[in-house]
Amino acid sequence: MDKATQLFEAYKSRKEIDPFPLSEEEAQKVGQEFSKMLIDYEGLGGYKITKNGAVGVLTKPMITFSDIELWFKINKLEVEIIALVKNGKIERTYIGLEIPATRFNKWDLPPHYVIADDAFAGRLYVGKEIEPPYGSFKLFINEKFISAGAPSYTPSEVVKSFMEGYVALGAFIGPVKISKGDKIRVEGKKTISVKII
Repeated sequence: MDKATQLFEAYKSRKEIDPFPLSEEEAQKVGQEFSKMLIDYEGLGGYKITKNGAVGVLTKPMITFSDIELWFKINKLEVEIIALVKNGKIERTYIGLEIPATRFNKWDLPPHYVIADDAFAGRLYVGKEIEPPYGSFKLFINEKFISAGAPSYTPSEVVKSFMEGYVALGAFIGPVKISKGDKIRVEGKKTISVKII
């Protein structure tokens, strides 16, 4: 079984796999093949952009507007601005949560493994519509204050012309580890509350 297929099978079965040997040269190809398999299987819902500029695809089922079901064992949470993009143009922006997840059984891997594993795309929660200036936000997990932050990016500078759907523009709070049962609240210009299930 080739490497992209191993990742795809792990995604479908919601199982983690041991990291396989992977060179930096082949990571891009594996990532492209894995992403194509995901889109063919579930349809393109959007994209995620990491802090270091790596791009992953989000399938339609990865995106949610209600409670967030965790699909994998190792999950983190990031507060982000999400853009709704049509024909490369931003139509709306939202405050939301990205839940990066990995198909590997460990998180601490070299950057090229992230590229191969669809930029660790997991789930995306699209919250309330919000307009710039966005201001700053506070993250609470189970009523405990975790961190505060504000987006430093302008969505139009981050979104690429080929992108469509919901685009997660990059974390400005997090990543922080989360588990099933956690209650998340983000307070700012708009407040969102969501449960992790």
